[in-house]
Amino acid sequence: MLESLHIRNLALVVELDIEFGPGLNAVTGETGAGKSLILGAVQLLVGGRANPGLIRTGESQCEIAAVVYLGDEFASQRATLAELLEANGLAPCEENRLLLRRVVTATGSRVFVNGSPTTVTCLRDVGALLLDIHGPHEHQSLLRPQCQLELLDAFAGLGEDVAACEAAYRTWQQAVADLDAERAQGIDPDQVQFLRQQLREIDQASLAVDEEQELIERHRVVSHARRLIEITEQCRSGLTECEGCLADQFSPFVRLLNEMESLDPERGEPLAAQLAAITESLQELSVELAEYGDSLDLDPEQLQILEERLNLIQKLKRRHGGSVEAVLAAADELREQLDAFDSRAERLAEREQTVRDTARAHQERCAALAKARRAASGGLAAAIRDKLHRLGFLQSRFAVEVEEGEPGPTGADRVEFGFAPNPGEAMQPLRRIASSGEMARVMLAVKTVLSAADHIPILIFDEVDANIGGRVAVTVAEELAAIGQRHQVLSITHLPQIAAAGHQHFQVAKRVDGERTITTMLSLVGEEREREIMRMLGAEADSATARNHARELLASLGGKRSKPVAEGALP
Repeated sequence: MLESLHIRNLALVVELDIEFGPGLNAVTGETGAGKSLILGAVQLLVGGRANPGLIRTGESQCEIAAVVYLGDEFASQRATLAELLEANGLAPCEENRLLLRRVVTATGSRVFVNGSPTTVTCLRDVGALLLDIHGPHEHQSLLRPQCQLELLDAFAGLGEDVAACEAAYRTWQQAVADLDAERAQGIDPDQVQFLRQQLREIDQASLAVDEEQELIERHRVVSHARRLIEITEQCRSGLTECEGCLADQFSPFVRLLNEMESLDPERGEPLAAQLAAITESLQELSVELAEYGDSLDLDPEQLQILEERLNLIQKLKRRHGGSVEAVLAAADELREQLDAFDSRAERLAEREQTVRDTARAHQERCAALAKARRAASGGLAAAIRDKLHRLGFLQSRFAVEVEEGEPGPTGADRVEFGFAPNPGEAMQPLRRIASSGEMARVMLAVKTVLSAADHIPILIFDEVDANIGGRVAVTVAEELAAIGQRHQVLSITHLPQIAAAGHQHFQVAKRVDGERTITTMLSLVGEEREREIMRMLGAEADSATARNHARELLASLGGKRSKPVAEGALP
């Protein structure tokens, strides 16, 4: 509930501190006294438009602050609020109390929740959880088809069914997203053909990691084979083949060392052996040169084969990363892509089946909700119609239409409240009703029926008493007091019956202080309250009859209401 409201420098208000209580809080005062300022202050605190013209003349800024308490009866609201605060990086509530503050200047406004700065958007989100205003030209959640759907579900006790439908919807949407992602990863047939061609080219090349260097070396040898043959022939000739070759030149030295060996065996034998080894090595070298020369191939076709192979390797390297290792890695990646494509049809079929299955599950949830909603719609319409009859619309009609809508988290239904206030008038959607007085009483009827189901803690009714009087006025007062058993109600009223039914009564008044007009707001009790009700009855202040009437109203309407219990309420 709204425990306290602080206003400073707002229009005609210099400074005002108000402590509200649980139940029905009646706000009265002369026309033009400034009751709308109180409503305007609350609207600013829930994200209403900040107009610099609201700042009191001569001041640089105005400030509005409030303390809102959420008791155990609004535990779900507390949990949602906690999530909202955490999502916006704001401090949590202490002792279940929310602190709201807004400062308006000539250039804009600053917003604070629980002492931390935040945005007007966040403030609106917080306000939507806490407060509903029913009055002329105000946003009224009850007029939104989605809100009407939620109220019908609450009346029918479909909370768990709606939650199950939301879960089924999320599962379905995830399946659709998975299918879209799978389709986005697909490869068109032309691309597949190109990939297959690239892989085939690499596979047919049968590359080996060390092959390129070996090919380069072989190519160098083959391309210089003629010169290498010439070198081997010249070497063989000079070593062992031609006249005067190196081997022939060693012969005299062999004879001399043999003679040395015979004369001095100890020294000559090893020297003669060394020379013999050298001569033998020359012969072996000559044989190896001959074999090497014979192995050289002067076939131009062999050279062409080597060059073609090297060109193929270079081409594949240019296409796939600059090295044979990169080419082989590219082949592995191509295989994976093609394997994925080959199995994609199967995966797509699985994804598509999952979408069908989850869509069917959601449709079944939607169908069950639609059936339950249609079954409950007549009971809700009848209950609201009975309340409207009590509130003076004796021949009015009210309907709760459940129509087929787009499938969504809460089902595939669209709910529209229809209303025909007078005989002969066509039923129209509730949101098209022009009369604020009619609208306020319809809201009152709906709120009374759904007070147990509606989770908005604070309800503000402005002009709920427009164009009514007599017995209907008493009924409106009783209904507001009844709503006050489950919600905190602020009613700005001109009816003495509503004022008398209030659990608390506040009077807004204007006075002139020096040359400035000031708006004040006082909590009335005892004789002060009697005098205010007498004024509302249009009686003179010294009228004994009016005083008795006021006392009778307070006694009768006060006796019909019980004091609401609100944990943490201020005295």
